[in-house]
Amino acid sequence: MKKRKVIIIGAKGMLGGDLAKAFSGDSSYEVIAWDREDIDITLEEMVRKKILDEKPNIIINAAAYNAVDKAEESDSEFDLAMKVNAVGPEILAKVAKDIDSIFVQYVSDYIFDGEKGEYFEDDKPSPISNYGQSKAEGERRVEAVEGKYYLIRISKLFGRPAKSEAAKKSFFEVMLGLAKEKDELKVVDSERSCFTYTPDLALATKDLIEKDYNFGIYHIINEGAVTWYEGVKKLFELAEVDPNKPRVIPVTPDEFPRPAKRAESSVLVNTKFPKLRHYEEAVKEWLSEFN
Repeated sequence: MKKRKVIIIGAKGMLGGDLAKAFSGDSSYEVIAWDREDIDITLEEMVRKKILDEKPNIIINAAAYNAVDKAEESDSEFDLAMKVNAVGPEILAKVAKDIDSIFVQYVSDYIFDGEKGEYFEDDKPSPISNYGQSKAEGERRVEAVEGKYYLIRISKLFGRPAKSEAAKKSFFEVMLGLAKEKDELKVVDSERSCFTYTPDLALATKDLIEKDYNFGIYHIINEGAVTWYEGVKKLFELAEVDPNKPRVIPVTPDEFPRPAKRAESSVLVNTKFPKLRHYEEAVKEWLSEFN
């Protein structure tokens, strides 16, 4: 049987690494794993040449600009966010359409303003930050190409540490580090949404493609919506961190003024794909590997 060729872009990131692992573990795929040193998704001529040379059946883009606050601080950073999160996906979607390939793009819950609290797949984006605007524009542009695409909306990613030095640590990893240093931790008791475990997301992405789900928008997140504070409390409980040290204190977002606005609640509701396990089960698995 002929192998299906899949290109994974952003392969040294947290999600990209798990995507590469999920597809490489299946002998029916030939995996090409690219990161920023291999391709610049904002340069159409480069993208077109490199991808046409390979002629993949599937292109998965896990590369993204995710410096949420930095995107508010200067026009140049906002421009960069738009290039990486909107122009790049559009270029990839066009090339994928030209060679009749499936294209997968990930989108953030930051495309929503939080007014509704919960959001379904057919809800229209209403971003309140430059970062959210760049991700919403990327979604719009991929749809406009009208190729064979999956737009997967996600939130609060965590997973194995990324191999890329440029990648951010996951929230849970940061919190466990701070627990060793601090006697007291103030955590925002707001921004309710769902955590997404990258190994689960990678396998779900593979299933989405293999089981021929209709092309379009999907919400793929682990079940169980929580605030950052609620997530930390559960993390420390599962990690058996001393409940008195550090003392975890819930605070309002006003305690940590940040350039970018955040939605109070941007819970993604999954109605089109089998629900992933509860995030607490995923955290237990992550802790067993992380430790």
